[in-house]
Amino acid sequence: MDVLGNFAFVLVRPLQAGNVGSAARALKNMGFGDLRLVAPGAAAGGRVAAAMAVHAEDVLHGARRYNELGAALADCTVAVGTTCRPGLYRSGVVALREAAAQLIAEAAANRIAIIFGPEDTGLVNRELKLCQRLVTIPTAPEYPSLNLAQAVMLAAYELMLAAGAARRMPPAEPHAPSAMVDAMMERMSQALVSIGFLPAENPEHIMFALRAIFGRAGLSARELDILSGLARQIRWFAEGGFEAAQAKRLRGKKLR
Repeated sequence: MDVLGNFAFVLVRPLQAGNVGSAARALKNMGFGDLRLVAPGAAAGGRVAAAMAVHAEDVLHGARRYNELGAALADCTVAVGTTCRPGLYRSGVVALREAAAQLIAEAAANRIAIIFGPEDTGLVNRELKLCQRLVTIPTAPEYPSLNLAQAVMLAAYELMLAAGAARRMPPAEPHAPSAMVDAMMERMSQALVSIGFLPAENPEHIMFALRAIFGRAGLSARELDILSGLARQIRWFAEGGFEAAQAKRLRGKKLR
């Protein structure tokens, strides 16, 4: 099986048509073909994009378009955001070369999205919420920002190298879809707010850390069901279930 076929490269709100075309060319150069564009506007097509794609018109014309990032990730089970900036919600960032071998191994059983933000801002916090992991491409500290198409090329190159050098590893297990993980995280956030562990006015501070923990774990569908059940039970206890459980215990009844 060609694991490179299980990678999707997602460009979020790209601004320059030339970058979209160059990204398509870079993907074809490195053996990838799944390009996805989120709210691309005028940058998605036209003669400039076609000229920069050169002989990768098939990748460019086959690029799927989406209105929002969540829809672009619906069939992916691992979402990897790219960033060059530090910040509160960008801790745990790993250099792409360090992450590449693990991503290649997981791609044997999972569709993996590599996500790039727009040229001017990169991915913003609401988009980072949908990423289970973050990677960066090391650069000189004086000027860390890469051109979008260059970043796509470097990411594709590192993954292609890792695929060629991959050792024999145990078969990878499929992870739960990103949309299901995000829904579980929302339930978990509500549950933790209900018991006072998270502040209702700003639960995301801790939730970003929990997303990173679960993202590194690579949740299976069964594990996701367990965590969803845990979130439901926490909220049930916080919203009156504790008294009901105590009453059952006093009557000598089992909780389940």
